[in-house]
Amino acid sequence: MKMHRIINFIELVSVAIIIVGLFTFAHVCDGMKGMTPACFNTKKLAIIFSVILIVLSVIQLLVKNKGINIALSITQFIAGIVIILLPIVIAPVCQMKSMHCYVYTRPLLVIVGIVISISVFVDFLITLLGTRGEKDENLS
Repeated sequence: MKMHRIINFIELVSVAIIIVGLFTFAHVCDGMKGMTPACFNTKKLAIIFSVILIVLSVIQLLVKNKGINIALSITQFIAGIVIILLPIVIAPVCQMKSMHCYVYTRPLLVIVGIVISISVFVDFLITLLGTRGEKDENLS
């Protein structure tokens, strides 16, 4: 159970890095002469999914039910994959290699999304296999 809390803490720190990064060093472009840049949607969706991940992680820390923790881990894993795909496929940043969003925002979301996905997958495996053979009172 201690490892479960550590992994959730890693996820919370990773999501905080996304949110802080999007408002500081990995900011997206402001309005470009009245036009909304493509990366504006990337930022908006990344913040929405980050908030979802924070809520799911806090719920997972509070709930002791194995079944609910497995379902939350699957949902968090999917959200981590979505964060990876945001700047590439779902709401792509502009493709100019000299633009700030291409150089900073895109790698931030991809790398932190990978960290989130891996840590959530490890947490899923620990939750799934960690109590194997033991009777879970909450499921019966």
